[in-house]
Amino acid sequence: MQKTSTRCSSPPSRHKAGVGRSSATAGRLTVMSAMSVLACVMSGQAMAAVGADEPALSFDTTFLRARAGEKMDVSRFEKGNTVSPGTYKVDIWVNTERRIRDDVRFVAADAGSSAYPCFTRKMLEELGVDFAKVDAALGADKAAADDKGACMAVGQHVPGATVDFDFGEQRLDLSIAQKFMRRSARGYVSPDRWDYGVNAAFMNYSANSYVSHFDGQDTSQSHYLGLNGGVNLNGWRLRNQGSLTNSTHAGTRYDNIATYVQHDVQALGAQATLGDSFTSGEIFDTVSFRGAQLATDDRMLPDSQRGYAPIVRGTAQTNARVTIRQNGQVIYETSVSPGPFEINDLYPTGYGGNLDVTVTEADGRKNSFVVPYAAVPQSLRPGISRFSATAGRLRNDALRDAPEFGQATFQRGLSNSITAYGGAIGSQGYTALNAGAALNSEYGAVAIDVTAANTQIPGAQSWNGTSWRASYNKFLASSNTNVALAAYRYSTPNYLGFSDAAMVRDLAKYGGDIDALARQRDRLQLVLNQNFGSYGSVFLTASSQQYWNRDKADVFYQAGYSNAFRWGSFSITAGRTRDGIGRVSDQVGVNFTIPLGHSAYAPMMTSSVSKYGDTTSAQTSISGTVGEERRLSYNAYGSYGKNNGESTGNGGVSGTYTGNLGQMTASASSGARTSQVSAGVSGAIVAHPGGVTLSQTVGNTFGIVHAPGAEGASVSSASGVEVDSRGYAVVPYMQPYSLNLVSIDPKGSSTNVEFESTSEQAVPRAGAVPMVQFQTVTGRAALIQAPQVNGEALPFGADVLDANGRNVGVVAQDSRIFVRGVDDKGALIVKWGDRASEQCRVDYRLPKAEEGATSYVSVQAGCVAGMTAQMPGDKSAKATADAIVQ
Repeated sequence: MQKTSTRCSSPPSRHKAGVGRSSATAGRLTVMSAMSVLACVMSGQAMAAVGADEPALSFDTTFLRARAGEKMDVSRFEKGNTVSPGTYKVDIWVNTERRIRDDVRFVAADAGSSAYPCFTRKMLEELGVDFAKVDAALGADKAAADDKGACMAVGQHVPGATVDFDFGEQRLDLSIAQKFMRRSARGYVSPDRWDYGVNAAFMNYSANSYVSHFDGQDTSQSHYLGLNGGVNLNGWRLRNQGSLTNSTHAGTRYDNIATYVQHDVQALGAQATLGDSFTSGEIFDTVSFRGAQLATDDRMLPDSQRGYAPIVRGTAQTNARVTIRQNGQVIYETSVSPGPFEINDLYPTGYGGNLDVTVTEADGRKNSFVVPYAAVPQSLRPGISRFSATAGRLRNDALRDAPEFGQATFQRGLSNSITAYGGAIGSQGYTALNAGAALNSEYGAVAIDVTAANTQIPGAQSWNGTSWRASYNKFLASSNTNVALAAYRYSTPNYLGFSDAAMVRDLAKYGGDIDALARQRDRLQLVLNQNFGSYGSVFLTASSQQYWNRDKADVFYQAGYSNAFRWGSFSITAGRTRDGIGRVSDQVGVNFTIPLGHSAYAPMMTSSVSKYGDTTSAQTSISGTVGEERRLSYNAYGSYGKNNGESTGNGGVSGTYTGNLGQMTASASSGARTSQVSAGVSGAIVAHPGGVTLSQTVGNTFGIVHAPGAEGASVSSASGVEVDSRGYAVVPYMQPYSLNLVSIDPKGSSTNVEFESTSEQAVPRAGAVPMVQFQTVTGRAALIQAPQVNGEALPFGADVLDANGRNVGVVAQDSRIFVRGVDDKGALIVKWGDRASEQCRVDYRLPKAEEGATSYVSVQAGCVAGMTAQMPGDKSAKATADAIVQ
């Protein structure tokens, strides 16, 4: 059975179709409020079954206040649902999950009945319906007889499927049995929706100037301009990053940091890069190169497939409910059919923590088991692969002769417990091979691998060596302890990584001392976090590196405690650093943060005391934000310290303003012998098919909003972004290969613009610039009071059409008509029946528009009967209308 319903709710927000501003004169019931009340009362949350025989409904209209003798036409609301045939852009939800925003055609089964949404099999397949399962359930004869291209009610395509339409929210909910749905990972977005975007070009800029004075005489200036731009053309993306610097003592210099071209390779789930880039660091150390690379892009996977999480497998004996908990919290729950089941779309949860799985059968029986869950960076889900292939030249300014090289890596999740990985590097005078595996167990996750390398050193014998690496991760739920990362590497005397090998070969080739480069012997890293709940948390970080050709080791460790209370928070840290030549420095710090008030805009005061070696300092700062959108942030500080017995003091202020066109910063400070001032500005210039738009700094993937006539409207999904005078705005950041919801808040725009929708979706590819279109209707808005010329009021609820026959509204109380997008003068047809006596025409003339006016105008007119066949320019009708207006 096909179902539709209209829900009762508060009046729609201003700027929905056919709705006026909420700033209407107090005490007047506009079309918006009148129709909301009427629809709510008459729908009664009723569900109208298409094709079902239901008793006719009638309503007592006496509760609706009207003037004596005023007619109220409510007959068209007596069907329980007032959805008219047509095409609507709606949000489609399937089994409570939002899938897509799209145009859906609504048709009526017969004249006078409410319209229902119709679907083709192709539309339903795109929404996840598995018609192989549907046809099997229907039987061969019934499936073969179906018209697969027909636009029918969803229940005629899929047994038992229903639909619920909320007209006010333009939301269409489909309820389809899970057994008829394709199994897809949570967060899955069909590649058919991945958007290459429009051809565009952009340039991010970041400029700042810094001037300092010492002892009032020595002046130093520094100026910086960072440029990061790109061009998108037919799916290819060119990117360039550079910087221009100028300083008092170093002159002017431009650095070309990186230039590359990129395109995604959908079939391989990878990105192809030509130019300057970096190798991935999962297996070999990261290096910068200039060349070509083809590497997996995990962002092409659904959200629930990225990172590592185990597959949960089990067997249900009935229609059962599976509940998965981690650290006592429910992270997943679903229903499964009898037989073996598999759950492979758990979202990654930090560093893991064993999963407690409970299978609740239909008769109440419960079966529980535990799935180990811990992860190291090398871990992948079962069946997931990751690869990279790179060929190019090493980028290192310290080398006189940078070598060419090739590198390939591969990782594969073999099971919940094992991930295998390996790789190879080949270059002139250097080769390296790596092999290893990551293991997930109830005792934690561990990865072990070995790299064997051979280095040919000019003028010397070749060096052969190996490097073993082990890493461990475990979350102890019983004590709330997280060993985030414990890694140990041991290398033999003649082992060199690729970067070190290139440096040694370069030194040897040009007569340098190859022993000047420190050769690592072993390295230990440890990160430990202990949470005590309301008693705070403790962390410990430690690292140590020893070398074959140095006597001293690099050592660093730091520990700290933090806690939060109603009055604020505080933390204390202590650490020690010792470098390779034996220099030791200790650090101790105490920090307090206290809000100065209870409001959302209350400033924060932060005080700290620290000791670093022979320097002791104390500082207090006050920071906060200003404005409803918090575009302006500020900070003021004062500090005092001692360095080798000499006292120093300093104080300063800084501020940052983030606006539609970018960000501006400024700061100033002064001390006993020094002072400084600085100023900066950052933003972007974006060229697109609609012209050039100034914006905030954009990321590699961003979007362009086009909302004609909506100047001043703000983009809710991006702070500080507003639509400009040409109807464009830039959304600075978007997530590639994911659903991005872009919303517009009409507040700030003219009342002469109406949004057909205030939210749209975009699914950009990496680096793409999608154009997000918002359909608007622009034109003057007016509230016209137009009683019939014989003095009778217009029937309440009568249809109002423009000269082209388009329905533009309904009559509210006291013969009031609210219309938008109308000309300065014209004609409207009012109909409350098919007979000529049940129609009349309103010829109106609006006063001259005032420049900058943002509200609607209110005018008087009259509705003349028997004139609907005459053209709007008819002189007799015009004369009558003029007389009424006058």
